[in-house]
Formats: sequence, structure tokens, C-alpha cells
Amino acid sequence: MRSIFLRFFNGPLFVLLVAVALAVQSSLFNSYPLWYFQPDFVLIAVIWCALRRTFTEGGILTLVFALLVETHSGAPRGLFLSIYMSIFLGIRVFSRFFVISQFASLLLVTLGAAIAWKILVLAFLAAFDLAGAQSYHFLITVLPFAGIEGLTGYWAYKALDAFDRSTTKSERSRQLIEDELLVEEGI
Repeated sequence: MRSIFLRFFNGPLFVLLVAVALAVQSSLFNSYPLWYFQPDFVLIAVIWCALRRTFTEGGILTLVFALLVETHSGAPRGLFLSIYMSIFLGIRVFSRFFVISQFASLLLVTLGAAIAWKILVLAFLAAFDLAGAQSYHFLITVLPFAGIEGLTGYWAYKALDAFDRSTTKSERSRQLIEDELLVEEGI
């Protein structure tokens, strides 16, 4: 019963975790020198959804995450929705052709997605003739942003893996744990 309850609340708890991380990131990194080192926890969550969730569940979670970001920003409506969905769909396509099974390859995907995120911001702003003002900012921040995403992703992916393991246990793994406990108790 407990595993069914945890499995049911996996998605809502994941959205709550991302909302708290978004609130922390937008309040801690809002001054001049710190915003160059601001991690994007939503991008990490989108990458996790693209690689570790089904297409439907990951797509819905990505839409919810993008809407959370758009409520915290003054960017044109739909900008973050378009960018995060592009990242989600791009990683889904990329994972169909390349195996991303090791932790190091997951971090390389994170670095690539961080650079792609910055490029997509420029591409979408070019449609509004605002890319010229952001190109200098892009050149200054693309490498620190990718590095911070890689460092943050290292710990975030371990935490998300533990979160998923604790909230989505299969019947087989639950039975193995119960059998192991029975053996330890001598029953």
C-alpha cells in the first residue's frame, strides 16, 4: 500500500521539489556577481524527465516546469515553454540514437543541453530582433553556465535517482527487501 501511495505522489512531489528549487535559485542568485553562476534546476529536471520518464509523463512534467518558470520571469509568454520543450524533445531524439547509460554520459548531455539552452534563447530572441543585445551576454556566460550545470547536475542526478528509487519501487524489489528482512529476523 505504501509503494502505491508513493508511486502515485511521485509526479506531484517532483513538481514540488522543482518549485522549491526554482524559488531558491531565483532568490539566492539575484545580485550582480552571482547571477553568472546561477544553476538552472529546471533544466536539470527537464533532462531527467527526457531520459528517465516516459514520453507522456516527461512531456507533461516539462510543460508544468516551463509554466512555473514563466510565472517567475518577465520574458515573452511562451519563451521558456518553447525552449524547455525543444530541449526535452531534442534529448529524447538524441537518446534514441545514442545510449546514455553511464553517469558521465549523463553529465555530458547536461553540458550540451546547457549550451543548447543558451543558443535557443538567442534563436528565439532573434525572432524579436533582440538577439544583438544578448549576444555579448551569451559569449560571457555560456561556459560558466554549462560548468555550473554540470556541477549541479552531479549532485542533482544522484538525489533524483534516490528520489525515484524511493518513490517508485517495483513489486519484485519490494518482495526481495521483505524476504531479506525476514531472513535477518530469523523467520
